[in-house]
Amino acid sequence: MSASFSIRPLRPSDARAYRDLRLEALQGSPEAFGSSYEEEAPLPLETIEARIPTSGPNAIFGAFAGEALVGMAGFAVYERVKARHKGVMWGVFVRPEWRKQRVGKALVRQVIDHASRHVIMIEAAVGLANESARRTYHGLGFTPYGVERKAIRIGDVFHDEELLYLDLPQAQGV
Repeated sequence: MSASFSIRPLRPSDARAYRDLRLEALQGSPEAFGSSYEEEAPLPLETIEARIPTSGPNAIFGAFAGEALVGMAGFAVYERVKARHKGVMWGVFVRPEWRKQRVGKALVRQVIDHASRHVIMIEAAVGLANESARRTYHGLGFTPYGVERKAIRIGDVFHDEELLYLDLPQAQGV
C-alpha cells in the first residue's frame, strides 16, 4: 500500500463513500462515537448528502488515497451566539490499514487550519483508552481539561472520554 494521500473537504457527491466509511467506523470502533451503527445504517443517502456542509465554517474533511476515502474529520462551529467563538472537532476516523501513516495527524492539522479562520478555540473529546489518538491530539497542542466518566455506553459497558481544547491565537479576524 502506498502512503500517499490527499485531504480535501467532502462534497455531497462524496456522500456514498462518506456513509460507507462512517458506518465502518461506527461498527469497528463504536466506543469512539456518540452515534451508533444501528441509528445511522438505515439513513437514506439523501440524508447523508444533506449533512455534508457546502458553505460556511462547518466542514467534513476526507483523506483520499487515489479515489478511496480512507479517513475523515469533522468540524462545526457552535450555533449559540455566546459560543460562536468556539468549534468542535468530531468524527475523526482512519481506516485501520492507514493508521500509523500520519493520516489522522494530517486530518487534525487540516481541521486546526480551517478552524483558525472561524473560531478562537477548538474542543474535542477522545476515548480515554485511545492512547494513539490522545498522543496525536496532545502533540498538536490540545490540552486536556477533564474527563467525562461514562461518556459512551455500549450495552452494559461504559467508556470514559478525555475532554480537550486548543486555543487558536493565530485565529484570523474572528
